[in-house]
This record gives sequence, C-alpha cells and structure tokens, in this order.
Amino acid sequence: MLAVVVLAGCGGSSPTYASKADAICRKYKQKTDAISHPKTLADLASVSDQVLPLLHDARRELRALQPPAEQKAIASAWLDEFDVTIDDVEKIRDKARAGDAAGVQSVARPALRHNQRANELAAQLGMKVCSKD
Repeated sequence: MLAVVVLAGCGGSSPTYASKADAICRKYKQKTDAISHPKTLADLASVSDQVLPLLHDARRELRALQPPAEQKAIASAWLDEFDVTIDDVEKIRDKARAGDAAGVQSVARPALRHNQRANELAAQLGMKVCSKD
C-alpha cells in the first residue's frame, strides 16, 4: 500500500523546481510514514482514508509549482501519474472496504507500475526524494 504513495523531499540554496517538489514530497512523506502499516483489509481501508487527504494536499502544492519551460512536458506527465496514484489508492481503499482481497491484489499490480513510472519521471526532473518510494 505505502509503495503506492509517491512522497518525500530535498532542498538547496537556489530553489529549483526539483528541490521545491522534493521539499513538498519530504513534508508529506514524513506524514505518511507516521501512519501505521495495515495488517488487515480493514486496516488497509483505514490507512487509505488517512493517506488520501495527504495525497490531495501534496498534489495541490505540487501543481502550484511552475516547472522550467524545458521540463513542462515531463512535469505534466509526472503530475498526471500522481493523479493516477490517487485514483489507485481510492480503488484499493474501496476494494479493501468491500473485503475483496483479490480485488486489492488486482488493483495493486498496476498501481505499483504507475508508482514506478512516476518515480522514473521524477528522477528525469532531477528529484531525489519524489523519485523514491
């Protein structure tokens, strides 16, 4: 579940798009790390409910950043993957609430691929924290 959460942070004396995004990711990664790891489907639904508002807040802050012109396309693709991550967590939560372990598994597999793609795009943008689980 937490592998789906794409969050963490960085910084520097001259703020760049990557360092600003990493600072946002760091802030929200610290918050998600403080949430207990799920042991049951009910726990998974509860953790998802706690993580989703954090993801929405992080997305809002990340979308407010202005990437340099030469990185706009990659930044847009990365933010689109972030949106997919939120959708994935919502689907996982819904399957967990329904007690559908097989459904959680079927959503988790593509969610991990989406997470990997988001990490790759973040790395292309020069992010250190946002590019790791």
